[in-house]
Amino acid sequence: MLPSNICYGVIVLFGTGIGALANLFLLSIYFFSFLTSHIVKPVNLIITHLTLANLAAILSKGGPEAVIALSGENFLDDVGCKVVFFIHKLAQALSICFACYLCNFQAIIISPPSSRWAKYKAKAPEYINPFCIFCFIFNVLIEIPVILGLSGPRSSSNNTDEFNFLHCSVLRHINAYKMLISIRNALCVALIIWAGGSMVLLLHKHHQQVQTIHSTRLSTRVSPEIKATQTILQLLCTFVFFHFLASLFVIFVASFYQHRSWLLLIDGFISLCFPTVSPFLLLPPGARICPISLFKEKHSSSLQAIFTEL
Repeated sequence: MLPSNICYGVIVLFGTGIGALANLFLLSIYFFSFLTSHIVKPVNLIITHLTLANLAAILSKGGPEAVIALSGENFLDDVGCKVVFFIHKLAQALSICFACYLCNFQAIIISPPSSRWAKYKAKAPEYINPFCIFCFIFNVLIEIPVILGLSGPRSSSNNTDEFNFLHCSVLRHINAYKMLISIRNALCVALIIWAGGSMVLLLHKHHQQVQTIHSTRLSTRVSPEIKATQTILQLLCTFVFFHFLASLFVIFVASFYQHRSWLLLIDGFISLCFPTVSPFLLLPPGARICPISLFKEKHSSSLQAIFTEL
């Protein structure tokens, strides 16, 4: 077993553990909030779906890679490659769609009454569950070619029609599949950037209003909608950064992977970055201080304060 494989396995295992625990902690907060709150905020439901998708992406990618890198043996057979890779691709697709929906939903919610999107505010929460179901079915259908074109374990042959993906091999390239996922990703990124630009403009106007109010010495308080918008903007910037970084490495992998196999390792690590970082951005402010202390009895007031923020 090469030392580089051990180092990579330890890094991936550490990142997978941190990301999985963070997503599970965030899910526990929102699930408990759903059980104890009489009114569930619609944006929290979208965040829950996004967190579930990120958790599935982390476990389906980081788990097998860490085990294989540390053990030195590829335990994935043909069926295992198809199942693991399909779950990972589906989770990635759902993460992109839910991140896009979250940004656009928040842009509609905070839109001013004079905006053309204001008329959709009241009905927007009604479409959350139907949209999530549609995203799931749509992406399952798109990712079916993964099952048809993937095999395992990774081949050592020099077949030019074969593309090795770490521990599995893609035997057939389906142009329609690549075109569909490219269009889907480009559309989601474009909508995310548009929603982010809209929210930045609204926050800028809000900041100007706050400065005007401060000049008249009136007390001000940032609304929960503004706080949520700022958090989602941080998530947006993180997503766009890692998405473009991952897209850049996809190009490198497609061009040079036969001579630079380490590019596959970096590409796999980058794909874990957004699912791992996002829960730390979405945690309520009170939970970012010390998550472990929230479960101690003497800090029950802190736990209650967090749920009031949700």
